[in-house]
Amino acid sequence: MENKDIQERFVRLFGQFQPDLRRYIYSLCHNMGDTEDILQETSLALWRKFDQYQSDQPFLNWSFRFAYFEVMKFREKQKKKHYLCETTLKILAEEHAEHIDILKAQRRVLEQCVAKLSEREKELIALRYGQKLTITKINEMFSETGKKIYRAFERIRYKLYECVDLTLTEEGWK
Repeated sequence: MENKDIQERFVRLFGQFQPDLRRYIYSLCHNMGDTEDILQETSLALWRKFDQYQSDQPFLNWSFRFAYFEVMKFREKQKKKHYLCETTLKILAEEHAEHIDILKAQRRVLEQCVAKLSEREKELIALRYGQKLTITKINEMFSETGKKIYRAFERIRYKLYECVDLTLTEEGWK
């Protein structure tokens, strides 16, 4: 296989699974800036070792191993106080890798369920989770007082939970 073909194959695979890899790394470090740094180092490590990749194995699982080691290296370099010991981190990494299919299904179904919300509910979701505004700020925007917005979010969350749960059950995930 020519070098150009190998590069294209790597770029396609990495591009396809980069969002999942980013979520995996974030699940281990819980910091978006650190996640991006680790993702960059992981992509370099994957490229350097791509000649060892066996196409009969899932690329995502192969890349998870690299990401895990890059997280460990990053933690060592940072010398930050770590709230999770290495054993716990390893268990979390394994759990995430084992449940990637259901996590993808949950995200897909959640997007479908959000699309079914009313325009006002979608607007509230966009303000809270898209723009990351506080409930207090949203209350001010709508000139609301008290707990009206809190209750609206409780109803929206319940509606989304019910929709996701029902859809996943119908699809055979539960």
